[in-house]
Amino acid sequence: MLPTNEWWAVLQNYNLTIFPTQIVFYLLAVAMLAVFFTQQEKIANRVIKGCFAIAFGWIGVVFFLLLGQELPTYKQQAFLFIALSVLFAIDFFTNTYRFSMPRAGWRKKLTLAGFGLVMAYPLLAIILGRSASQFIIPGTFPCPNVALALIFMATTFPAKHRWLYLVTMGLLLLWAIPFPIMIQLPKYGVYEDGIMLLMGLYSLGMLIKNWKLIGKQNRFNADSANTNPFRSESKQ
Repeated sequence: MLPTNEWWAVLQNYNLTIFPTQIVFYLLAVAMLAVFFTQQEKIANRVIKGCFAIAFGWIGVVFFLLLGQELPTYKQQAFLFIALSVLFAIDFFTNTYRFSMPRAGWRKKLTLAGFGLVMAYPLLAIILGRSASQFIIPGTFPCPNVALALIFMATTFPAKHRWLYLVTMGLLLLWAIPFPIMIQLPKYGVYEDGIMLLMGLYSLGMLIKNWKLIGKQNRFNADSANTNPFRSESKQ
């Protein structure tokens, strides 16, 4: 594991090397949210999945493979983000899961709060007294992108053909929950990544909730089919 000063040096070098790309990607994330709130679901889903495919691909190739080779296990981490890029690209065409804003209630409030917290990553860096080269910015950094993707993933759960959704969620959660607890917070003091941890726990809770709900619906449908007298008559 890298010493703290060397780890931050990698991030600073990345920020300085790609400038002003991080500003462009941040504005792209803002535009993506605007599309989500204002456009039809079909259009919004294509835009969101396309943006995540580009952003995760950038992180895998540029952040890890090109500029993050000093990081331990950078190849494995690059593979994870390139895999996420491919998964979002696949669903860009297959449209297996569909993001939609919860209509009302606590889920809508938490979703809006989650979006606000993720986009406030740079603001929290300012509050923590970091220099601009230490800002962790949504769009070009792994953790805020994972947090943002998890908020979207928590708004949906496909009833059928859900393997693509579950694999994507699994990779996102693999990054979102263990890393802040074991490394980011205690070792490097990246307190911004507490946001990602919260989004990971929330999306995991929604995954369990939705899984149970779909299971109950499937059992109810099966019981209804078994007790339907017209179904048995139609077979005679």
